[in-house]
Amino acid sequence: MELSCRSSNRLLRADEARTQGWTLDDIPWDEIDRQVMAGEEILFYLVTTASFVESATDTYTHNLVEYYAGDPEIASWLQDHWLAEELQHGHALRRYVQLTWPFFDWDEVYAGFFEEFSVKCASDGLESDRCLEAVSRCIVEMGTSSYYTAIAGLSPDPVLKRLAGLIREDEIRHYKYFYRFFGIYRQREGTGRTQVLRAILRRLRMLDFEDSAIALKHAYAIQHPGVRFDRHRYREVQRRIREALSADFPVQMSAKMTLKPLDLNYFVQKAALFAIEVASHRLLPNRPPA
Repeated sequence: MELSCRSSNRLLRADEARTQGWTLDDIPWDEIDRQVMAGEEILFYLVTTASFVESATDTYTHNLVEYYAGDPEIASWLQDHWLAEELQHGHALRRYVQLTWPFFDWDEVYAGFFEEFSVKCASDGLESDRCLEAVSRCIVEMGTSSYYTAIAGLSPDPVLKRLAGLIREDEIRHYKYFYRFFGIYRQREGTGRTQVLRAILRRLRMLDFEDSAIALKHAYAIQHPGVRFDRHRYREVQRRIREALSADFPVQMSAKMTLKPLDLNYFVQKAALFAIEVASHRLLPNRPPA
């Protein structure tokens, strides 16, 4: 199924904001510690790229709403709660970037990002059935909740720590909703574990890589004008990001959220968690032992 990209400059309406557990007014923006954040290049990359990707949410989520249109419960939740909350994440992160790094022309850089991103997202597709798409969404929410957990742990600024924590809680709640819908569809459609595993692996391969590379390229150009952002440069920045996040990345949480839809028995899950923990020491080389 093809995704049609749509304008992502949509403002959060007042009625949408009331569906949130928090609003932008709950963030103490005037307490941002700009001095301590001035030298945080890695956090600059993490927050600006997140603000771009989150702000582009409605380039593809309307297709997801339409995909589940025949099921009133999930379609209503997606439209009235999930989409509004995802858009709010983008608005909040954009405001944080604009207030913390005033040299960064967010609107101009985002326009360049979106022009490239919108071409790429036109070729993205949904899973072949609703059960597998629901589990795919679980993996997306696992990735974002882990990402914001790590940002909250890494941030020396209490305001960013609070903002990342609020977004993290939203993403975990979204995971629980998608997991519940996944369970309903799995029982209804008789989806097998092998199919679920393949959907999980497909989404894990897709997670963030291309989107973040596009966003990171545009953010990097502001910090290093005139420097070509090639594959080597991207890998170097990614290495620095992994090292910075290594102590705060919630490996066990993300592993449990990934394995949960497979409904493994206790011993198999325990072995799988151990293997993931070992692998994490390669991917996150500075991560301390559990």
